[in-house]
Amino acid sequence: MVQDGIMVILKGILYFFCNPVLYFLIAGFFLFGWQRVRRERRSFGLKVYGVFNSVMVMIVPSLLLGLIGTIILVGVGISLPVGVIVLITACYFLTFCVVQLRFLSPVIAVGLALIIAYFFADFSTPFDFLNRWIADINHASLQDMGIVLTVVTLLEAVGVLFWGGRQTSPRLITSNRGKKVGAHEAYQLWIVPVFILIPTATSGVDAISWWPFSAGHSFGLCLLPLGIGFQQLISHSLPLPAIRQSGRWLLGTTILIALFIGISFFYFRDECLLVAAAIAVLSRIGFVLWHYRVHHAYSFFFTNKGNGLMVVGIIPNSPADYMNVKIGEIVDKVNGRSVRAEEDFYHALQINAAYCKLDILDYGGEVRFAKAPVYENDLHNIGFLFLEPSRRVVEKVK
Repeated sequence: MVQDGIMVILKGILYFFCNPVLYFLIAGFFLFGWQRVRRERRSFGLKVYGVFNSVMVMIVPSLLLGLIGTIILVGVGISLPVGVIVLITACYFLTFCVVQLRFLSPVIAVGLALIIAYFFADFSTPFDFLNRWIADINHASLQDMGIVLTVVTLLEAVGVLFWGGRQTSPRLITSNRGKKVGAHEAYQLWIVPVFILIPTATSGVDAISWWPFSAGHSFGLCLLPLGIGFQQLISHSLPLPAIRQSGRWLLGTTILIALFIGISFFYFRDECLLVAAAIAVLSRIGFVLWHYRVHHAYSFFFTNKGNGLMVVGIIPNSPADYMNVKIGEIVDKVNGRSVRAEEDFYHALQINAAYCKLDILDYGGEVRFAKAPVYENDLHNIGFLFLEPSRRVVEKVK
């Protein structure tokens, strides 16, 4: 029996590597990473985070989210037939067509799949495998799909709340009035491996007592690659508060979807499921539109206030990274000399070539001091990225 269980797991993992979505996600990860590096170079003439570093940061959250999803879906016993998994895969490819990380979401893919399954007509084709998939979609449990939709929305909310603020990418942009301002862009893509049950007529895991929740007698496993994309351009505030607000939006969407799915077990089953799917898709699209409105309607946070050099970004593992200076704070003096331009900053550094003392204006305008040793090679590579229009190549916001 143990050997049969191992074979079921191995077969499920094989599905993971046979799913074309996985390879599109991997290609997309490097494509979006390259785009981020290109934007950083256009703004500052250098990259802040390398693509390899982004890979390392992505792995742990992806595995943890996959573990959470697997525990819920397999623990409760939710199954999806192969035809429905193919339909979800097709809906994922629709999100790929946009070529925008912000639209790459299992919420949109599963929500669209549920809506399509609700209206899906029964028809036949000359191909047996297509007929089996069509039959799977027509006989699929919409409530099971609704539970899967709730879980993937929860995973997206958890990902944004806990890891969405990691390694935000600093940028210099041009406001509508032609002024040079700073911004940060959250740029995350998690490739989440989630096990889900699939009904099977051959050898698999047999149903026992109350488990699984889904109808059936024998089940296999399928490891699904879920791509969770998160992209948000933040110019009106510090990155973390804005990203947490986005996470709360997704969490609220999860609760609302769960409410309608729960009601469907007692009243207006089909209607509640359709409403839940529509809420999921519209909320996720509204989520993107809300980001656009906030960016264009709110005042800019990273602006030149005339009282020093505002820190827009900090290079990891640089001398600046160890000074405990935060993005959004202002460097007022260096080694006792006031600085109002980046050139002033590096000239002031040379007053004391071995040690650096900074007068920092925090978010409340209070002065504090930051000190650190500076070596000869660090004088022109200390690691601060300032809001300094005269020294940067600035890209306009489209």
